[in-house]
Amino acid sequence: MVFSGEQGTKRDNIADNTCTVPDVRRRLRGLFEQWGYTRYRMGKFEEYDMYAKNRNFVAGGAILTFTDTDGRLMALKPDVTMSIVKNTLPSEALHKLYYFESVYRAEDPASGFGEIPQAGVECIGELDLSSVCEVIALAAGSLEAMSERYILDISHMGVLSGILEDAGVDGDRKEELLLLAEGKNSHEARAVAKKAGMRDEDFELFDRLIHLRARLNDAVETLEGLRLGEKASEAVGELHAIAGALGKRENIYLDLSLRSDARYYTGLVMKGYIPGLAKAVLSGGRYDGLVRRLHREEGAVGFAVYLGLLEDAHADAESVDVLVICENADAGALFDYVSALRKQGLSARVDRAAPGGLEDKRLVRFTKEGPVNG
Repeated sequence: MVFSGEQGTKRDNIADNTCTVPDVRRRLRGLFEQWGYTRYRMGKFEEYDMYAKNRNFVAGGAILTFTDTDGRLMALKPDVTMSIVKNTLPSEALHKLYYFESVYRAEDPASGFGEIPQAGVECIGELDLSSVCEVIALAAGSLEAMSERYILDISHMGVLSGILEDAGVDGDRKEELLLLAEGKNSHEARAVAKKAGMRDEDFELFDRLIHLRARLNDAVETLEGLRLGEKASEAVGELHAIAGALGKRENIYLDLSLRSDARYYTGLVMKGYIPGLAKAVLSGGRYDGLVRRLHREEGAVGFAVYLGLLEDAHADAESVDVLVICENADAGALFDYVSALRKQGLSARVDRAAPGGLEDKRLVRFTKEGPVNG
């Protein structure tokens, strides 16, 4: 079972003026419907009680509330996934849904409340390997709809968690180490591990894996060569099955330090990136724990695309017609070449390497022999 790429044609980057946010929305809608997902529409308000009982699952924890005309305490929805799980009934068939909705929350205490536009996919029911891989493939396709140069990082929280549990580390120390792992902070992690009584050999394995980042198939092969405990080995087995089903993909990586911002994700987690944005533009994973919390005995997997970040990128991105990478070139020849470009009305930048955040429509490498495209 191999999922082939559904977005095979070349795409403009979201940071290019030729690619607008409406373009991306249209591509995403076409992709989701091509895979048989149906649109979920929700209102802006939900009774506050559900979010109050599950406040730990709400990013930032803060919720905007108001009293309705009938006296009920209502909330501006801070989360789409929780609403979908609550408002879909158990079924033998999978719920395969996509949405374009806004949520209302403060991403952090200093930022204040804001409207956060999102697109996303949720698959709820009796999940199997194909269902999980389908959602991962949709995540990759969603990123490719924004940029060919996307990166999708995936992880499984059971690997590092299992290593710590086997080493006798749990509770607050475990959470502290997992948080330090996210920042690949080996120095502080070593100090915490020592306080937790973790053996040196166990910490060395933990530290090695928080720095492991490679294409999914290669990383899984590395993991399978290690001696791991039962829980970590089970997680590696899931990753092996996913890697085999997806086939070799150049843009999908395994990064075990990855943790999702949403606390309801357990097991598989993923984040997606495109050039020009420092933050992840896509986030998701398995959230069976949230489904159980809402009294459902099913599995669930999904992701959200943060359309607000795309709007910011489209508004603020800087681009150049031609980026000229200079490689020991003759200065006079280089100057004449770039001057000729500018006389044609093209913007051109000369640099030793591609700068972050700058999008180029054409890349030229200028060597001693002259200009070479790409």
